[in-house]
Amino acid sequence: MADEMSFDEELRLERKGADAGLNPMFGEWQHRFDFPPVPYGNGAAQRGEFRAAIQAELKNRWLYSNEIHLEITLHVDVQTVLETDEAADLDNYAKAILDGLKGPNGIMIDDTQVQALTISWIDGYRPPAFTIAAKGSPDDFVLKPQEFYEMPDGLWYPHGRYLWSQGGSEPCDDFNHFAGLSITELMSSTKRRARAEMRKGGADRLRSYQQAMYLSNSARGFHRSRIEDEFPMHARREWQAERARWAEADPERSTMIEESLRGIRDGHDRLIETMAKLG
Repeated sequence: MADEMSFDEELRLERKGADAGLNPMFGEWQHRFDFPPVPYGNGAAQRGEFRAAIQAELKNRWLYSNEIHLEITLHVDVQTVLETDEAADLDNYAKAILDGLKGPNGIMIDDTQVQALTISWIDGYRPPAFTIAAKGSPDDFVLKPQEFYEMPDGLWYPHGRYLWSQGGSEPCDDFNHFAGLSITELMSSTKRRARAEMRKGGADRLRSYQQAMYLSNSARGFHRSRIEDEFPMHARREWQAERARWAEADPERSTMIEESLRGIRDGHDRLIETMAKLG
């Protein structure tokens, strides 16, 4: 058995990647923005300028791909907050800041990923500013640029051509690209079929959803309405046709993928049947 990586080595690789902007340090990231926060109610033009200012400072080459916790701290003049009408409610600031953090140039795909949000203000004693701290699972990030692929469950999944490896970035060749898409396709299809069979067996919608999660992979799919237009999008028929052209050009390695998935698919079929009987 290969020796497990020591913590010092893990720390070195995490630090190497974080310094290069390739990963959040064990899932954590923070930044101070030395300009005033803008409330969401200030109008579209000012919100757009504020979002551009936030994203101009973001040097991360990754995106959180699953749920995160966010902590926002506004550094403001306490007298302005308490004795004037110039400061907005905290939730108004939160919405504008979240808009600046999502999308291809942000730190997350969509603000529905924010599972917990804390926002507060303190007397900054300096010009207005704000800090953001984010925390997610250490492995729940993907490297930019990301593209989205439609899967059998009707959701769209991020999939890029670069993978994090040993604190660096490695290009993903066609074999691994289509293998990854095929695995996500299989898991998505399995999840959809499991829900349908459980509903036939008498389980309600929520029960079916919860039970089918056991057959899902860790990748999170997004509803089309949650994905900004700047992300490249690939409809299911489009990328499947691309995969078919690759398989025709490289049948040997395409067969390797299909044979590997066949056993998984057969096992899932038996498991779905059992789950449906148990309800």
